Amino acid sequence: MLFRFDEIDRAFGWMNAVHHQLDRMLAQGGLADLPRADHQGRVTVEETEGDFWLRADLPGVRAEDVDLQLDGDVLTLSARRAVEQPEGHRVHMQERRPFEFTRALKLPGAVDADAVKATFDAGVLTIRLGKRPVVQPRAITVNVAR
Repeated sequence: MLFRFDEIDRAFGWMNAVHHQLDRMLAQGGLADLPRADHQGRVTVEETEGDFWLRADLPGVRAEDVDLQLDGDVLTLSARRAVEQPEGHRVHMQERRPFEFTRALKLPGAVDADAVKATFDAGVLTIRLGKRPVVQPRAITVNVAR
């Protein structure tokens, strides 16, 4: 099926108009109270020869409000952020929201549970997960029984 360019332009124009309308509604607070998916701790997983590295952006989260659990090759990250108003303050605009989430991340390989270290600095959680040594194949000599 062939489409004419003006039909495609019209479809993209409609999608762009819907996008801008949603942005305006969010800015005016129409949908601002709905939970947003951007509070899931944006994550990067990297690999070096001996380790997996995981970095997660957790803005406004305190280290004591982060929980990590390792079960085999699945790392579960939970975090929460509270937003408190100082006593006597009147809120005129509230874009910062409290949130709580849990993510289970399947790691790309086996991890040594005793070689895991986590640090938290400037809202970034960095986790170093030592790889479990890979069992190398080896030849087994067969002896003649006597």
